[in-house]
Amino acid sequence: MSTASTAGLIFETKHWRVTLSEKQTYLGRCVVDLIGSAGSLSELSEVEWQDFAAVVKKLESAITKAFGPRLFNWSCLLNNAFKSAHPQPHVHWHCRPRYNLPVEVLETVFLDPDFGHHYNRVREAGHPSVKPPLAKEIIHLVQQQLT
Repeated sequence: MSTASTAGLIFETKHWRVTLSEKQTYLGRCVVDLIGSAGSLSELSEVEWQDFAAVVKKLESAITKAFGPRLFNWSCLLNNAFKSAHPQPHVHWHCRPRYNLPVEVLETVFLDPDFGHHYNRVREAGHPSVKPPLAKEIIHLVQQQLT
């Protein structure tokens, strides 16, 4: 069962929960967390895969309408679970919208200086979490575009 927080919840389906990442290195960065239990992609059911495909379409469409990213990077990295002596990996995806132009939300300008290259993990690690008013506005702007 998922242990992800519902703070920052954008939407959820029967099988997936979409939350805004605290760090908005890439505006609209989200985590798509499996509500059920699976430690690898091969453990996902056909229904979970189909629901994930619907989530991708819905989320990419909403973020595109809200902020206009040029593309999306998706990653499913379970490495951190294995830093523990008793690893318990849990399937989840990171969605990173990528921008070739600056985007402003509540007087905060979001830049993607690495556009056209892999996302920058060093820059992500050093990026501060967004304050609650800004996070709420980003969530609101995405939710307005959900169809």
